[in-house]
Amino acid sequence: MINILVVSHCGLTVELIKTAEVIAGKQDNLYFVQKTIDDENLFSLQEKVVDMLKKISTDKGTLILTDMLGGTPCNASLPTCKDFNVEILTGVNLPMLLSAIFASKVYPTVKELANKVLEDGKKSMVNAKELFLERLK
Repeated sequence: MINILVVSHCGLTVELIKTAEVIAGKQDNLYFVQKTIDDENLFSLQEKVVDMLKKISTDKGTLILTDMLGGTPCNASLPTCKDFNVEILTGVNLPMLLSAIFASKVYPTVKELANKVLEDGKKSMVNAKELFLERLK
C-alpha cells in the first residue's frame, strides 16, 4: 500500500481527511502536515514535511497532495523530491483524496497512483449546471 500525505493550509488538511474517512473509513496510510497561522516560515514547514516522510516512507513511495501550486505547502514539499520517492500533486479536493485512498491499495507504484489521482481529479471538476441542463434535453 502506498502512503498518502496531505499538506495544506490550516484546517483544510484535517477537515478534508475527516470528510474522506467518513466516506471511506479510517485509513492506515493517510497522514497530514498542515501550515498553521503561526507557521509562516517556509523552512519550518519543510522540516515538518521531511520529518513526516522520514516516519512514513516505504519502498513504494508516498503520494503528496497539496492545496495549490505556488503555495507554501507545495513549495515546502517540492524539495523532498530529491531525497524521497514521492509524487506531488496540487489542487487537492475530496474526489482526488478518495481516489488516492482507494487506488493506493492496488496501484503498484507511486507514479502510477499519481497519474490515476490526477486523472480522477480532472474528471471531478465540471460545470454541474450545464451537465444537469444537458441531461434534461
